[in-house]
Amino acid sequence: MRAASRTSYAVSVVRLVFLISVVTAVCTALEASPARAQNASVDLIRTDVTKLNVLDASQWSVLGVRLGESKEAALATLRQTKDIQVKEDSAAGRIFVAIPPPNSTVVMSVKITENQVTAINLVGGFGEWLQGDTQLLFRAFEDDSLRYKLLGREDQRQAIQGGSKESPILIVTYAYFKEGLLLQYATKRSADGKLLETQREMVLIHPAKAR
Repeated sequence: MRAASRTSYAVSVVRLVFLISVVTAVCTALEASPARAQNASVDLIRTDVTKLNVLDASQWSVLGVRLGESKEAALATLRQTKDIQVKEDSAAGRIFVAIPPPNSTVVMSVKITENQVTAINLVGGFGEWLQGDTQLLFRAFEDDSLRYKLLGREDQRQAIQGGSKESPILIVTYAYFKEGLLLQYATKRSADGKLLETQREMVLIHPAKAR
């Protein structure tokens, strides 16, 4: 009987140790998951973000640059990227990215605040580098139905008029604060109403904190 009791006790100890190891492994995995999710990034040049279940600009990267990283890291990444021109403007607090000559057109700018990337602006021609329906975002500014299909209804819409009578300017911004995304277009017209210039821009910002 004593031998049987010792055997039963030993089996119980082994089972308990095994159970503890399983629980520990599960807890470790659960604790590590948020960290892995935080470190993972989605490349806008390779992924159609409109197909993701959750839109979160803080988890996106553009040309290897993402929100929250340091100015030094952003500059180092961009300067290693081929076929672009990179210029830092300390006075403006921006890093500008342009396509090579002869056009040398700025297609992206990175806003730096207190040595961190706080906004990534994608301008005009950058839309051609995006994937799938994400590319359509640069044509969804004046089309509510298309924008709603891709992103849903905006949190805020704002229209600002400026310029002069001879050259009026209209700037319209659609804000998706929960996702950390701004869509903006600006039109410049002549005094007789003729369209002179249109500029489209998609801005990545940190999503609003849940309250």
